[in-house]
Order: sequence, then C-alpha cells, then structure tokens
Amino acid sequence: VLLHIFEKLCDLLWRQIDTGTVIFDDLIFCRIGKDSRHDLLPRSKIPGIFRLLLHQTKYSDSLLAQITKRFAFSCPDFLSLSTVRGELPNKGRTDFVRSPLIQYQIIHQPEVPPVLTVQPLSLESGKRYTRRAFKTWWDGIDILLIDRQHFLSRKGVVCLLANQESGAHVQPGMDEKAALLRRRAANSLQIAAPLPDGQTRIYTAEIDQVLAAVVRTIAAETLYTFEHAILPRCQIALSADE
Repeated sequence: VLLHIFEKLCDLLWRQIDTGTVIFDDLIFCRIGKDSRHDLLPRSKIPGIFRLLLHQTKYSDSLLAQITKRFAFSCPDFLSLSTVRGELPNKGRTDFVRSPLIQYQIIHQPEVPPVLTVQPLSLESGKRYTRRAFKTWWDGIDILLIDRQHFLSRKGVVCLLANQESGAHVQPGMDEKAALLRRRAANSLQIAAPLPDGQTRIYTAEIDQVLAAVVRTIAAETLYTFEHAILPRCQIALSADE
C-alpha cells in the first residue's frame, strides 16, 4: 500500500508538473505518523505533496524514509539541476532575488512587455548533472536568495509554500519576504538590451513567479531520482519476495 501511494504521487506530479498544481481525484489515506495513525490527505498542491514525500520531523516519517526502511536500502544521491556546483557566489552581498534553479526568458521585441519571464529548469538529454547526498541536496545548500539576509534551501522553499497554503505557522520574517516576492517589491534582476535607435531597454525579472518555478525544478529533480533510483529498487525487492 505504501509503495502504491508513493507511485501514485509520483505519477500525479509527472502529469501536472507544468501547471504547478496537483489535484487528487479521490481522498487518499496514508500512514505517515510514528504513532501509526492514518491521516487523510485531501486536495493538495505540489509543495504540500513534497512535504509529505520528503520532509522528516520528530513527529512523523516522510514517505521517502518509510520506503527506504521498508525495502532496506540507503537513500540514493539526488539529482541536482542547479547551475552552481556549491554555494552561490556573492551570497550575502547581492541585493536582487536569484536562484540557480531557474532561468529567464527574454523576448527582445518592441511590442512585447519588457519582462524576464521566470522558467524552471528541465532535464537536458545527454547532459551530466551533479548528484548530492539527500541531506545536502534537501537542506544543506541555499538555492534561493531573497536579499542579503534571507536565503532558502529546497526544504525551506517547499515548507514555506506548503505552510502558507495550509495556513500553518511560518518562520518569523519569511512570510513577509515571500510577500515581497509576490508583490514584486523585492529587488529584481534587470538586464539592459540595446535598441536599433541607439536607446536601451531595461528588462525586469518577474520575481512573483520565482517560488513556483523553483518548486517545479525541485519536482523535476525529485521525480527523476524516484523513477531511476528508488522505485526500481522497490520493484526488485517485491519481485524477490514473490
């Protein structure tokens, strides 16, 4: 049953990854507490699902932790699509919102609004990517800089959005910073591009879309790891038991 829930969540995320929202057709019962109670998982969005899949607390086991314990193998290294191999350069010294898990699209035409559209990263066939131990990948490296004082790891981004959606308590100060992103009040990346008449046009990043794009990149990383390194091992173990 646990593996079935795990596979269903992965399948739903794959099919809905581009929309940023996942809706369950039916309510799903799943065992998530150390007290072995069955909690009800209602309609949920991507951040809430990832918190269930990956986030370990002293009160509950993540589905990932339960899977690796049940099938007796170590958690594999997770794929990292980050364009930076370690900590972000100039961390704490730059004033604009940035993340190595997003990219920007610019359309340099007079009739198009002067914006840098935020896009998630996706897998490129044949490209070699870094892999990281789960704890480092999940909460060991900051992947979103809001300003000089506030940074978020993958865990921080997922939990912040999941808590906001559920109405739960968030870390003091972080809800305000997330609001700055939504209102485009934080400092945005700007790029100057020359026009044929010799003037310069300034393109500004849509920072209110940054958190959603980062989460979709995390989804791509996670699902690739599940599909290639976790679910196959579980299926092998099940076949061996038959």
